[in-house]
Amino acid sequence: MPFDAPKASRLLEKKLAAMSGRPVLPAAMLRLVADTSRAQLAARAGETPDITADMVADIERVLRGAPLLSREAFPVDAARAEALFAALSRLVRASEPHLAEAMAVIDAALAAGEPDVRTAFSRHLAGDDAFFAAFGQATPQAPRLLGFLVQAALTPQLSAIAEAAYAHLPKDRVWNFGQCPVCASPPYMARLVDKVGARHLSCSFCQLEYRAKRLMCPYCGEEDHTKLEVFTAPDEPGYAVHVCLRCKSYIKTVDFRELDRPSLPALDDLESLTLDLAAKGQGYGRPVLSAWGF
Repeated sequence: MPFDAPKASRLLEKKLAAMSGRPVLPAAMLRLVADTSRAQLAARAGETPDITADMVADIERVLRGAPLLSREAFPVDAARAEALFAALSRLVRASEPHLAEAMAVIDAALAAGEPDVRTAFSRHLAGDDAFFAAFGQATPQAPRLLGFLVQAALTPQLSAIAEAAYAHLPKDRVWNFGQCPVCASPPYMARLVDKVGARHLSCSFCQLEYRAKRLMCPYCGEEDHTKLEVFTAPDEPGYAVHVCLRCKSYIKTVDFRELDRPSLPALDDLESLTLDLAAKGQGYGRPVLSAWGF
Protein backbone atom coordinates (compact mmCIF):
# COMPACT_ATOMS: atom_id res chain seq x y z
CA MET A 1 0.00 0.00 0.00
CA PRO A 2 1.48 3.41 -0.97
CA PHE A 3 2.48 5.70 1.88
CA ASP A 4 -0.35 8.14 2.62
CA ALA A 5 1.55 11.31 3.49
CA PRO A 6 -1.50 13.57 4.10
CA LYS A 7 -3.05 11.00 6.45
CA ALA A 8 0.27 10.55 8.27
CA SER A 9 0.62 14.31 8.60
CA ARG A 10 -2.86 14.69 10.09
CA LEU A 11 -2.14 11.96 12.63
CA LEU A 12 1.21 13.52 13.53
CA GLU A 13 -0.27 16.97 14.11
CA LYS A 14 -3.09 15.52 16.19
CA LYS A 15 -0.59 13.63 18.34
CA LEU A 16 1.65 16.66 18.77
CA ALA A 17 -1.34 18.77 19.78
CA ALA A 18 -2.34 16.18 22.38
CA MET A 19 1.19 16.09 23.79
CA SER A 20 1.43 19.88 23.98
CA GLY A 21 -1.38 19.89 26.53
CA ARG A 22 0.59 17.70 28.93
CA PRO A 23 3.83 18.48 30.83
CA VAL A 24 5.61 15.56 29.20
CA LEU A 25 8.67 17.40 27.94
CA PRO A 26 9.99 20.95 28.31
CA ALA A 27 8.54 23.22 25.64
CA ALA A 28 11.87 23.61 23.81
CA MET A 29 12.39 19.84 23.68
CA LEU A 30 8.84 19.29 22.45
CA ARG A 31 9.46 21.80 19.65
CA LEU A 32 12.58 19.90 18.62
CA VAL A 33 10.66 16.62 18.67
CA ALA A 34 7.84 18.16 16.62
CA ASP A 35 10.18 19.71 14.04
CA THR A 36 12.19 16.49 13.79
CA SER A 37 9.02 14.43 13.28
CA ARG A 38 7.81 16.77 10.54
CA ALA A 39 11.17 16.65 8.76
CA GLN A 40 11.18 12.86 8.94
CA LEU A 41 7.64 12.70 7.57
CA ALA A 42 8.56 14.94 4.64
CA ALA A 43 11.54 12.70 3.89
CA ARG A 44 9.46 9.53 4.25
CA ALA A 45 6.95 10.82 1.69
CA GLY A 46 9.71 10.84 -0.91
CA GLU A 47 10.87 7.26 -0.27
CA THR A 48 9.68 4.62 -2.74
CA PRO A 49 12.07 1.67 -2.36
CA ASP A 50 11.72 -1.29 -4.69
CA ILE A 51 12.48 -4.40 -2.64
CA THR A 52 12.23 -7.37 -4.97
CA ALA A 53 11.89 -11.02 -4.03
CA ASP A 54 15.54 -11.73 -4.84
CA MET A 55 16.63 -9.14 -2.24
CA VAL A 56 14.98 -10.84 0.74
CA ALA A 57 15.61 -14.17 2.42
CA ASP A 58 13.71 -17.31 1.54
CA ILE A 59 10.20 -16.93 2.97
CA GLU A 60 10.16 -20.40 4.51
CA ARG A 61 13.35 -19.55 6.43
CA VAL A 62 11.84 -16.25 7.51
CA LEU A 63 8.74 -17.99 8.85
CA ARG A 64 11.09 -20.05 11.03
CA GLY A 65 12.64 -16.88 12.46
CA ALA A 66 15.27 -15.69 9.97
CA PRO A 67 15.17 -11.96 9.06
CA LEU A 68 13.99 -10.85 5.64
CA LEU A 69 16.94 -8.43 5.47
CA SER A 70 19.98 -8.11 7.68
CA ARG A 71 20.48 -4.60 9.06
CA GLU A 72 23.59 -4.04 6.94
CA ALA A 73 21.67 -5.16 3.82
CA PHE A 74 19.19 -2.28 3.95
CA PRO A 75 19.81 -0.41 0.66
CA VAL A 76 20.22 3.04 2.21
CA ASP A 77 20.92 6.09 0.04
CA ALA A 78 23.61 7.83 2.09
CA ALA A 79 23.30 11.12 0.21
CA ARG A 80 19.62 11.48 1.11
CA ALA A 81 20.34 10.53 4.70
CA GLU A 82 23.12 13.12 4.82
CA ALA A 83 20.72 15.82 3.64
CA LEU A 84 18.27 14.98 6.42
CA PHE A 85 21.13 14.79 8.94
CA ALA A 86 22.12 18.34 7.95
CA ALA A 87 18.54 19.59 8.29
CA LEU A 88 18.15 18.00 11.72
CA SER A 89 21.51 19.42 12.80
CA ARG A 90 20.24 22.91 12.03
CA LEU A 91 17.24 22.27 14.27
CA VAL A 92 19.54 21.23 17.12
CA ARG A 93 21.76 24.30 16.70
CA ALA A 94 18.67 26.47 17.18
CA SER A 95 17.47 24.48 20.19
CA GLU A 96 18.44 24.56 23.85
CA PRO A 97 21.93 25.87 24.75
CA HIS A 98 23.29 22.55 26.00
CA LEU A 99 22.22 20.84 22.76
CA ALA A 100 23.69 23.62 20.63
CA GLU A 101 26.95 23.31 22.58
CA ALA A 102 27.07 19.56 21.99
CA MET A 103 26.21 20.12 18.32
CA ALA A 104 29.25 22.41 18.00
CA VAL A 105 31.46 19.56 19.22
CA ILE A 106 29.86 17.18 16.71
CA ASP A 107 30.27 19.72 13.90
CA ALA A 108 33.97 20.05 14.67
CA ALA A 109 34.47 16.28 14.79
CA LEU A 110 32.65 15.76 11.50
CA ALA A 111 34.63 18.54 9.85
CA ALA A 112 37.80 16.75 10.89
CA GLY A 113 36.44 13.41 9.68
CA GLU A 114 36.48 11.95 13.19
CA PRO A 115 34.05 10.42 12.39
CA ASP A 116 32.54 11.21 9.01
CA VAL A 117 28.78 11.02 8.68
CA ARG A 118 28.76 7.94 6.49
CA THR A 119 30.89 6.02 8.98
CA ALA A 120 28.37 6.95 11.66
CA PHE A 121 25.57 5.69 9.41
CA SER A 122 27.34 2.37 8.88
CA ARG A 123 27.90 2.00 12.64
CA HIS A 124 24.18 2.47 13.26
CA LEU A 125 23.30 -0.07 10.58
CA ALA A 126 25.70 -2.51 12.24
CA GLY A 127 24.10 -1.95 15.64
CA ASP A 128 27.37 -0.65 17.11
CA ASP A 129 26.07 1.23 20.14
CA ALA A 130 29.56 1.18 21.66
CA PHE A 131 30.68 3.54 18.87
CA PHE A 132 28.07 6.14 19.83
CA ALA A 133 28.61 5.64 23.56
CA ALA A 134 32.33 6.29 23.11
CA PHE A 135 31.71 9.44 21.07
CA GLY A 136 29.21 10.60 23.68
CA GLN A 137 32.07 11.11 26.13
CA ALA A 138 33.00 14.19 24.09
CA THR A 139 29.50 15.64 24.55
CA PRO A 140 28.64 14.89 28.20
CA GLN A 141 25.92 17.54 28.17
CA ALA A 142 24.09 15.47 25.51
CA PRO A 143 25.84 12.08 25.26
CA ARG A 144 23.25 10.53 22.93
CA LEU A 145 23.02 13.44 20.50
CA LEU A 146 25.09 11.94 17.66
CA GLY A 147 23.17 8.66 17.94
CA PHE A 148 19.89 10.55 17.88
CA LEU A 149 20.83 12.50 14.73
CA VAL A 150 22.08 9.43 12.88
CA GLN A 151 19.06 7.32 13.82
CA ALA A 152 16.62 10.12 13.00
CA ALA A 153 18.26 10.78 9.64
CA LEU A 154 18.10 7.12 8.62
CA THR A 155 14.64 6.31 9.98
CA PRO A 156 12.55 7.50 6.97
CA GLN A 157 14.50 5.25 4.63
CA LEU A 158 14.65 2.32 7.04
CA SER A 159 10.90 2.40 7.65
CA ALA A 160 10.11 2.61 3.93
CA ILE A 161 12.48 -0.27 3.12
CA ALA A 162 11.07 -2.36 5.96
CA GLU A 163 7.49 -1.90 4.82
CA ALA A 164 8.42 -2.83 1.25
CA ALA A 165 10.22 -5.96 2.47
CA TYR A 166 7.39 -6.90 4.84
CA ALA A 167 4.99 -6.94 1.89
CA HIS A 168 6.67 -10.19 0.78
CA LEU A 169 5.33 -12.05 3.83
CA PRO A 170 1.82 -13.55 3.98
CA LYS A 171 -0.70 -10.88 4.96
CA ASP A 172 -2.31 -10.75 8.41
CA ARG A 173 0.05 -13.35 9.82
CA VAL A 174 0.68 -13.40 13.57
CA TRP A 175 4.45 -13.38 14.05
CA ASN A 176 5.59 -16.15 16.42
CA PHE A 177 8.76 -14.39 17.51
CA GLY A 178 9.42 -11.21 19.44
CA GLN A 179 12.01 -9.76 17.11
CA CYS A 180 11.16 -7.88 13.92
CA PRO A 181 10.40 -10.16 10.96
CA VAL A 182 12.31 -7.86 8.61
CA CYS A 183 15.57 -7.10 10.43
CA ALA A 184 15.39 -9.31 13.56
CA SER A 185 15.84 -6.33 15.89
CA PRO A 186 13.87 -6.26 19.16
CA PRO A 187 10.81 -4.04 19.59
CA TYR A 188 10.61 -0.96 21.79
CA MET A 189 6.82 -0.45 22.06
CA ALA A 190 3.60 -2.44 21.81
CA ARG A 191 0.03 -1.48 20.88
CA LEU A 192 -3.32 -3.19 21.16
CA VAL A 193 -5.49 -2.51 18.13
CA ASP A 194 -8.90 -3.46 16.70
CA LYS A 195 -11.78 -4.92 18.68
CA VAL A 196 -9.90 -8.12 19.47
CA GLY A 197 -6.94 -6.23 20.91
CA ALA A 198 -4.40 -7.61 18.46
CA ARG A 199 -0.90 -6.97 19.76
CA HIS A 200 1.38 -5.02 17.43
CA LEU A 201 5.07 -4.49 18.18
CA SER A 202 7.23 -1.65 16.83
CA CYS A 203 10.81 -2.41 15.80
CA SER A 204 13.56 -0.43 17.51
CA PHE A 205 15.62 -0.30 14.30
CA CYS A 206 13.38 -0.03 11.24
CA GLN A 207 10.19 1.11 13.04
CA LEU A 208 8.11 -1.61 11.35
CA GLU A 209 4.88 -2.34 13.22
CA TYR A 210 4.00 -6.03 13.04
CA ARG A 211 1.42 -8.30 14.66
CA ALA A 212 2.79 -10.66 17.30
CA LYS A 213 1.57 -13.07 19.95
CA ARG A 214 -0.49 -11.39 22.67
CA LEU A 215 1.01 -13.37 25.57
CA MET A 216 4.77 -13.50 25.14
CA CYS A 217 7.83 -11.62 26.34
CA PRO A 218 9.26 -10.17 23.10
CA TYR A 219 12.79 -10.28 24.47
CA CYS A 220 13.23 -13.81 25.84
CA GLY A 221 10.15 -15.54 24.40
CA GLU A 222 8.64 -16.48 27.78
CA GLU A 223 4.98 -17.52 27.41
CA ASP A 224 4.20 -18.77 30.93
CA HIS A 225 1.52 -16.36 32.15
CA THR A 226 2.71 -16.75 35.74
CA LYS A 227 5.99 -15.10 34.74
CA LEU A 228 4.41 -12.24 32.81
CA GLU A 229 2.90 -9.39 34.79
CA VAL A 230 1.43 -5.99 34.01
CA PHE A 231 1.04 -2.75 35.91
CA THR A 232 -0.51 0.61 35.14
CA ALA A 233 -0.43 4.11 36.62
CA PRO A 234 -3.54 6.23 37.32
CA ASP A 235 -1.96 9.32 35.73
CA GLU A 236 -1.12 7.46 32.49
CA PRO A 237 -4.49 6.17 31.18
CA GLY A 238 -4.20 4.04 28.08
CA TYR A 239 -0.69 2.87 28.91
CA ALA A 240 0.51 -0.28 30.66
CA VAL A 241 3.87 -1.83 31.42
CA HIS A 242 4.30 -5.53 30.70
CA VAL A 243 7.17 -7.10 32.63
CA CYS A 244 8.86 -10.48 32.39
CA LEU A 245 9.93 -12.10 35.65
CA ARG A 246 12.27 -14.41 33.75
CA CYS A 247 14.52 -11.87 31.98
CA LYS A 248 13.56 -8.80 34.05
CA SER A 249 12.68 -6.80 30.94
CA TYR A 250 9.70 -4.58 30.29
CA ILE A 251 7.83 -3.20 27.30
CA LYS A 252 5.21 -0.46 27.40
CA THR A 253 1.86 -1.14 25.76
CA VAL A 254 -0.56 1.42 24.33
CA ASP A 255 -4.28 0.67 24.45
CA PHE A 256 -6.31 3.64 23.24
CA ARG A 257 -9.18 1.55 21.91
CA GLU A 258 -11.67 3.11 24.32
CA LEU A 259 -10.01 6.51 24.36
CA ASP A 260 -10.26 9.23 21.74
CA ARG A 261 -6.50 9.66 21.54
CA PRO A 262 -4.08 9.44 18.60
CA SER A 263 -1.26 6.93 18.73
CA LEU A 264 2.19 7.03 17.11
CA PRO A 265 4.65 4.59 18.72
CA ALA A 266 7.67 6.92 18.68
CA LEU A 267 5.68 9.71 20.33
CA ASP A 268 3.72 7.36 22.59
CA ASP A 269 7.10 6.31 23.96
CA LEU A 270 7.96 9.90 24.89
CA GLU A 271 4.50 10.62 26.26
CA SER A 272 4.78 7.71 28.70
CA LEU A 273 8.27 8.40 30.09
CA THR A 274 7.03 8.28 33.67
CA LEU A 275 6.28 4.59 33.21
CA ASP A 276 9.90 3.95 32.22
CA LEU A 277 10.96 5.47 35.52
CA ALA A 278 8.44 3.33 37.37
CA ALA A 279 9.60 0.13 35.65
CA LYS A 280 13.26 0.85 36.27
CA GLY A 281 12.46 1.69 39.88
CA GLN A 282 11.10 -1.85 40.25
CA GLY A 283 14.28 -3.38 38.84
CA TYR A 284 13.20 -3.94 35.22
CA GLY A 285 15.02 -2.74 32.12
CA ARG A 286 14.30 -2.21 28.45
CA PRO A 287 17.11 -3.78 26.42
CA VAL A 288 16.70 -1.38 23.49
CA LEU A 289 16.90 2.36 22.90
CA SER A 290 13.90 4.48 22.08
CA ALA A 291 13.12 5.76 18.61
CA TRP A 292 14.96 8.91 19.71
CA GLY A 293 18.29 7.25 20.41
CA PHE A 294 18.19 7.15 24.22
